[in-house]
This record gives sequence, structure tokens and C-alpha cells, in this order.
Amino acid sequence: MILFLKPYFEKKPWAGKELNKIYDCPESTGEAWIISGYRGKSSVIANGKFKGQTLRHLWVKHPELFGNYPDKEFPLLLKLISSSSNLSVQVHPNDDYALKMCNSLGKFECWYILPETTAKTVTLGIDLKNSREMLEMIQRGLVEKFLIEKPINPGNLVIVEPGTVHAIHGDTFILEVQESSDLTYRIFDYYESVNRKLNLVDALNVINYNTQKNQIHDFKDENTFKNSHFNVYKLFISEKTEYENKGFELFYVIDGCGSINNTKIKKGDSFILTADSEKIIFDGNLEVIAVIPKPKDKERLKMRKIALITGITNQDGYYLTKLLLEKDYEVHGIIKSMSKLSSDYLVEFLDNPNFFGHIGDLTDASNINRIIETVKPDEIYHIASQSHVDVSFEMPEYTTEVNSLGTLRLLDSIKNSDFKTKMFNLCSPYVFSGEMYPQDETTPFEPRSPYAVTKVYSYYMARCYRENNNMFVTNGICYNHESPMRECVFVAKKITEFAKMVKKGRRKILELGNLDAKREWGHAKDYAYAMWLCLQQDKPNDYVISTGKAYTVREFIEKTYSKIGIDIEWNGSGLDEVGINSKTKEILVRINPKFIRPNDVKTLVGDSKKFINDTNFKFEYDIDKLIDSLLEG
Repeated sequence: MILFLKPYFEKKPWAGKELNKIYDCPESTGEAWIISGYRGKSSVIANGKFKGQTLRHLWVKHPELFGNYPDKEFPLLLKLISSSSNLSVQVHPNDDYALKMCNSLGKFECWYILPETTAKTVTLGIDLKNSREMLEMIQRGLVEKFLIEKPINPGNLVIVEPGTVHAIHGDTFILEVQESSDLTYRIFDYYESVNRKLNLVDALNVINYNTQKNQIHDFKDENTFKNSHFNVYKLFISEKTEYENKGFELFYVIDGCGSINNTKIKKGDSFILTADSEKIIFDGNLEVIAVIPKPKDKERLKMRKIALITGITNQDGYYLTKLLLEKDYEVHGIIKSMSKLSSDYLVEFLDNPNFFGHIGDLTDASNINRIIETVKPDEIYHIASQSHVDVSFEMPEYTTEVNSLGTLRLLDSIKNSDFKTKMFNLCSPYVFSGEMYPQDETTPFEPRSPYAVTKVYSYYMARCYRENNNMFVTNGICYNHESPMRECVFVAKKITEFAKMVKKGRRKILELGNLDAKREWGHAKDYAYAMWLCLQQDKPNDYVISTGKAYTVREFIEKTYSKIGIDIEWNGSGLDEVGINSKTKEILVRINPKFIRPNDVKTLVGDSKKFINDTNFKFEYDIDKLIDSLLEG
């Protein structure tokens, strides 16, 4: 497929006239971003079924067009720059500095000097020995005297590596090919009236003061400039020519007119050959620049991934945050108030520079949109919900608002964004009735509570958005898991907390509901790792994540109390049944009818063969290690 593009135009105070001669653009247009995937500055598709869509949108939503290129952002920016006077003096950082300071990559660029250029020089380097001298000259206002001017001619290719002080002079018209990074540190500005910010501290830290590399190449004839970031070719077409498509390739017509696959092209046109392009035939008299991006190597892909966690204040949020920070992620969490950051769960992360909190609520779509726009997450872990089954009977509308519509708002925000965001959607085994077990991905859903119904909605909506919008969304049906971070209203934590009180000599009677309900008992730490693994797969999928071992509440009580030296005996039946200390005969456990759920799910035990086969995941905790951690916590 051939994608023709309409440029994005930017007005500049130093704008020349050359762009107005080529395009129907406003006066004072200094830059034409002819092939751009920048947010808010993207070029627009001008032909075919994607006409009117931005290149950025296609990059995110149709990666197959670009050979499923691995970069999160469109890798290159091609722009035309027309200047009537000198631009500001700048420098770009290298990868190490950019990663350290702002989780970004450095920027490599080159300028092809177009025929309309009458300027004789560009600024390329600084004649100073070190940052101390540089700072002194800045303070004395003498920097301009030490700028190195290099001669240029039309047809030259000027190489601007990270660390090189550089500036374009007046009466220059260039095609700039650069990596898609907006990190630029301004050192000196000829336009004092514009009052643009200088970045002197950063600039002093990244400048290369003694470079002797050849930075200007003659590129008049058919030439190729190769580097680790992209290859630049110059082509001359003088007759009908079959062109071998090299995959995903960018083009700009420098001069002449002709056609490509019988579509007319002329000076100023830009287009992309997608990875699936058909046979390509050029015809006419054309001078063309072609650029082939190169995927970033592993060393360059050290950028921290950015994760957004909903429900970060619960146990899963805690263990996910801990895991992701250890993996050098930048972690953002949605919280209802800043006071939540001081909770026992999150306080240990407050001094970590890669941890951030955002006030938000899943019931507010505009708020969710703003957070995603601000954070630009690579991965979203959607674990927030109204997760109390009992509460869902009392507050079904609120449960639906958070669990069902909250998920919908999040999915729709990702869909409408231009970010390559993966999402893990936490689902519940309560979507099953428990009549059939073990449950796997093929077991029919039979929800028996308002909570379970909302989770069925959430599950299917996630699948709907994945299948209809080419989104990476994974549903994880995570079976019961606990931890010391669990709230005491949940049964496992409630049991172990009562056991700890009994051990300390404070006699307490534990009141529970259905003792024969059969559940799995995993650890949240294991499940946090499993959630992360879901988003590291090549393709999104839906998984049952479970230990595969279920125990009744009764068995959990017996195991817990045995660890503090108490054997539980059961006397009576039905609502009158009690658990007693076999030695002292004291009642320690009693049935309370208010904790018995209507139409309760009987047996929840999963079969996670599919997940384990895909990920090689192994559980670290069994029920005994879990109970030990709860008693110690």
C-alpha cells in the first residue's frame, strides 16, 4: 500500500518563503512536518481507505501496515525547514543522559541541503574545551564568538550527532530527517523578543567539545548514508523503473514530476510504502530522497516502561507496584485522594522517583481520559472494582457503575488515544456458578450475584474492544488470592487475624457464614507476577489463572489454628455448628446467618493449563506458605 501524506505546518518567526512556493500553507510557515507521527502534529493520510486519518493513528491501530515495527512511537520525523534568519543554537542529548533525566532517548538527525539554499554555512560545533569554559562564555555573553561555522552547498548531507552544538542559518532550505524525540536543549537564541526558554544546565552536561568527525557529506549523486538509526538514499528516476520495496520506507520528492504506480507525483510530495506494498513502478523525471527506519537495538530500548494501575491502594496494587518498580518501570496509580498515598500499602514507595499518584475515579470518563493523556502508559493494570460480593447485593447500581461502566470508560479512552497501550483486565471466578469444576476458559458463565454480573460485562466488553479495535487487552480470571495487605473483611485475613488474637490470649469468637464453600487460596504476590506476564505475551488472550487446588473454609480454619497449636473440633450442625478448642473446649468459631450469601457459589477451582503453557508460570506459594505469611504479617 502507498500512503500519501498531507504535511502539518508550523508558523515560525524566522520563516522563509520556500514552503509557500510548494504548498498552500499560511504565510510565515517555517516548517512542514511532511512525515510525522507526533501527537498533535501528525501528518494526515491523503488517499485510500485511511484517508483523513492521522499517521499517528495508523501507527497505533494498524501496526501490520508497518511490519509490526517494535517502536512505541513512529520512529522518524521528516520535515522541511525554510529560514529567513538564523535559528536558535541547540544541542541534543545522547541516550544515557536522556534516559537518566526524562526516560527518553537521545536524538540523531541529518539535514539534506535543498537547491533553494543560498546560505553558505551552518553552525556545527563549539570552539571551547569544556563546560567550565562554556559556562564562562555564556555568563559573559560571548558564546556566539566561539560557534564553529561549516561551509555547505546544495546537495550536502549534514550529520548532527547527539552532543553537537548546531544551528541553521538564514536563507537555508533543508529536508531534516531525525529520530522522533523532542529533546532539544537551547543554548543561544537570536530571537530575544520571543523569550524562549534556554536549557543551559542540561546543555552543558551533554555537549561534545572536541569532536573531529567529518559531519558534511556530498550527496549530489545517487548515494546512501547508513547509520544505526536509519538509512537515507538518493534516487534519480529518468524512465519507467521497477523499484524493489524494502518493507516500510519513507519518501520525499525533491524535484521533478512523474508517477508511482500510475499516481502522479511532483516536487513536495511525501509518501510511505507500507510493509505490504505491491509491485512498485516509478515513471517520469524525479529526484527522490528515501529513508528506511531501523528498529532500535536492545541497548537503546532501555527506556522505562510506563504502567498505570487502577485500584493501586489494594493488595494487588501494592504487589504490582513493588514488582514493576523492581523491573524499572515508571509506575502511576489512580487514587481517590492524596491521603491514600500515605496508606500502609503505598507509603514505602513515596520516595521512589519513578512512583506517581493521580487523583481519579472510574466513574468520571473525562478524568480517566486526562490521566491516560498525561501518563501515556505502555501498560494498564485494571484491578479496581467494588469487589465485595455482599455489598453488591446492597449497592448493585454503584457496583455496576464502577465494575462494568468503569471498565468501559477505560477501554474507550484507550481506543480513542493514540498510544500503544496494553491492558490487563482483572476478572473474577465468580462469573462461574461453581456447579461445574474445575473451571477453564471454556466453562460457561453463570453469575449468581450483582458483583458477578458486572464482571461478566467487564470481561465481554474487553473482548469486544480487543476484537473490533485491534487492541491488546487481556482478561485474567484470577482466583482467590490473599496477602498480609488484604483487608480484614475478607475471610482469609479475618480468620488469621482472629487466630493471632487467640494466640495472644485475647479470646475472640470468629463468626463466619458457609464453612463448606470451597475456594482456592493463593498469594497476591504470585498473582501480581501472573498479571505482568499476561502483558508480556506476543498476543492478547484470555486466561484462567489459578493454583488448581481448592479447600473449604472449614479446612482453612483448621490449618490456620493448627499453626498456633490449636486443634479445632466441630460440634453441632447447620446454623448451630461451632468450632471449639479440642483441649479447652472453648468456642472459637460460630456460624452467623448474616454472613451466609443467598445462592452462594459452591466450588471455585480453576484449570490454568492454558496460562501455564503460554507463560511457563509457576506458583511460589501453596496454602501453607500463604497462611504462614498471613500469620506473620
